[in-house]
This record gives sequence, C-alpha cells and structure tokens, in this order.
Amino acid sequence: MKYFFVETYGCQMNKADSTSVIENLKNAGFVQVNDPINADFVIINTCSVRKTAESRIWGRLGFFKGLKAKKNLTTLVMGCMSERVGEDFFLSNHSVDIVVGNFYKDKIPSIIHNYKKGERLAFIGEKDLNFGYSFPDEENPKKAFVTISHGCNNFCSYCIVPYLRGREKSRPSKEIIDDIARLADKGVIQVTLLGQNVNSYGKDSDDISFSQLLKKICRDTNIGWIKYLSSHPKDLDDDLIETIITEDKVSKWLHLAVQSGSNNILQKMNRHYTIESYIEKVEKLKKNIRNLNITTDIIVGFPGETKLDFVDTVNLVKQIQFDDAYMYKYNVRENTHAANQLIDDVPEEEKLERLATIINLQREISYKNKQNRLGNIYDTIAEKESKKNENEIFGFTKEELAIVFNGDKNDFHGIVKLKATKIEGNTLFGEKI
Repeated sequence: MKYFFVETYGCQMNKADSTSVIENLKNAGFVQVNDPINADFVIINTCSVRKTAESRIWGRLGFFKGLKAKKNLTTLVMGCMSERVGEDFFLSNHSVDIVVGNFYKDKIPSIIHNYKKGERLAFIGEKDLNFGYSFPDEENPKKAFVTISHGCNNFCSYCIVPYLRGREKSRPSKEIIDDIARLADKGVIQVTLLGQNVNSYGKDSDDISFSQLLKKICRDTNIGWIKYLSSHPKDLDDDLIETIITEDKVSKWLHLAVQSGSNNILQKMNRHYTIESYIEKVEKLKKNIRNLNITTDIIVGFPGETKLDFVDTVNLVKQIQFDDAYMYKYNVRENTHAANQLIDDVPEEEKLERLATIINLQREISYKNKQNRLGNIYDTIAEKESKKNENEIFGFTKEELAIVFNGDKNDFHGIVKLKATKIEGNTLFGEKI
C-alpha cells in the first residue's frame, strides 16, 4: 500500500487537476495522507504564471529535500512549472524524482505504480488530451470544478500560459453535460466551469458556443448554480450577456480581467479590445442585474506605461466601481513577447507607487460596495467554520460574495438564506432568515 500527499499552487484549474489526480489515485488503491511525513510519494502541482509562484515552489522543494534525507520519499512535480522546467528539475539539486507535464496528469497513477526507487522520469510535451471526470471538491462536496477547455489561443504579450498548456481545445459538450449531471446526482449544488478562456469555448470546434453550453446545462441538468473562470472581454458577446442576464442558474458574478485602462497599453498587451467596448459591455450588465458582482485583474507598470496611461486605469476603476480586483505590478516573464520585444522601462519604485495607489482606491470602492449591499438577501453555501469562533461560518453567496454568519453543522447540508447586516473590517456579515 502506498501513501501519497498532494500540495497545490496556482489557479483554480490546478485545484481541479489535483482533485482529479487524488480521486484517480484513490481509485487505483493508493491512500491520501494529510502530512508529507506520512507519505511515500509527494505530488506538487506547480504554477508558472509569475516568478514569485516558482520561487515559492523552489523553496518548498528545498523542504522536501530535507525530508528525503530523513525518510524514504519520492517527489513528483506536475503542472505548468513542470512543463516549463522539464528535465532541468533533475539538475536543480532539489531531489525531484518524477516530472509530469500538463498533458500526462491522467497517467500519474500508472506512473507511480510502476515507479522503481532511484529512477528519474520525465513526461512532458503534448499528447492527446484526456479531460476525464470531474469530482466534488474535497473541502466542500457541495461544489465542483469542471474543466471545459484546455490551453489558450490569445497569446497576451505578458503571459506564459499558452506556451505551457498549448493551444485551446474545447471539451465535447455532451461530455460536459454528462459530467455535470453525474455531479448533481452526487449532491453537488454548484459547478464552476474552468478554462483559460471559458467564453471562447467551442470556437476551435464545430460544437456549441459558450452561451449555448450555459443554457444547455441549465436545461439538461439538475445543478443549482453555475459559475465560470476566466472570461476574456473580447469574447463577451451579446448572446452571452443575454444568457447571464436571463438564466437564473447562472451566477451574477463576472470576473472580467481588464488589465489596464489605457488603449495604448491594451494594444501592447495584445488584448484585442478597447476600453470603450469593455465599458459598454459592463454597463449593459450592470443596467440589467441589480446584484451584479464584478471583479477584475489589473497590471500596473507594464512596458511603456506612462503616467497618463496609469491615470486612465485609475479613472476606469472609478467609473466601473469593481467589487474587487487582483492587482499586480508587472514582472518580466521570460520567453513571452513582452520579455523578448518590449523594454521594461517603468522604474521599480514607480511600479510600487502605482500599485499602492490602485490598491488603496480599490479598497475604498470595495468597502463602499459592501455597504450598499447591506439589507440584501443572499443564497449562500457554507464553506468552513471560523477558526476563532466555532459558531461562525464562512461562506460564499451565489454572486461569489464572501460572507460570515452564525450557524451550526446543519448549515453545511444545503443553501442558507442570509440577510447582509453589517461589515466588520472588510468582512460582510449576515443573519439567517
């Protein structure tokens, strides 16, 4: 009997991949443990989207190297960093034994089963993609991630993902519907559809469009809520906007990464939309959805970003009034177009100053938006008990708003209806009704 431990970094798609690997290993007779000290195999699902993510993983591999000196342990790295670094992991002096790229994760049970101590194995590069089944989330079985596409065709100039996950490939819609119907039969309430660009689903095949897929899930399955990540503004067309507005099962949460408020910078980023078109689409949604929760990504200090370009981003944030945002300063990512062709000409001090400005502005807007939500009624799925107060439960609403409420273990069995009553710090609180 072999015991395994899994550690996951990066995006929700990595989390879905890890869940699939865990379930496949269990089905193959392996046993999951919660502490690497008890494991025979350690699996690290890696991320390469930023240097900081890779730095964390290198540090963690150093920890496992020390652990290997004390016990018989095999380390396997998978995911985007595995695809990028490949066999160079074996030269790193971190005692990596097995490297599995993004197209071989379905083979991990057989790879481990056949592994002989002392071998160094690498499985990287593209092969026929097997999406496989989706599984309820380990931490909350009322939820599940469902991958609907793999890879990306956008080639944003700052992004390394298309080089690591390959060209976009849409999963057959029948397979998705069957997968979600099976999850609903297992008691899953919410599915989150995943892809590097979910709303371009079907454009690489003769299958249905993303808006048609959403409607088909609503009609042909018993799933309660549908969320999705990540959306690209250029593919948010009128049909999809209408579907978001009219289909009750589709969450009124939209994560729509704008990245910059300057058309000049968007062109350098190879984003294929204008700020004017972005604003028009968002305003159409906000006009028709009262409780819309809109979130975004923003990069400051991109090559060539002038002070006026940054002012455009500030003005956009003020105009849209995002509920939340993931905000970063630009870091050079090797082997991307921006790294190879553009000059990283914004001084580090200026990047940090701009980042602080946009973070402080967004915090003010986020707090004001939460105040405006007080008194609203929200359907919520409980996530976990508070570490500080066993009577407090943390959950997410159908609109993907984080909320805390007083409850008990019975609240983890279904949907809880809450009235938003107060804000403490940056936390929204609700009461059961």
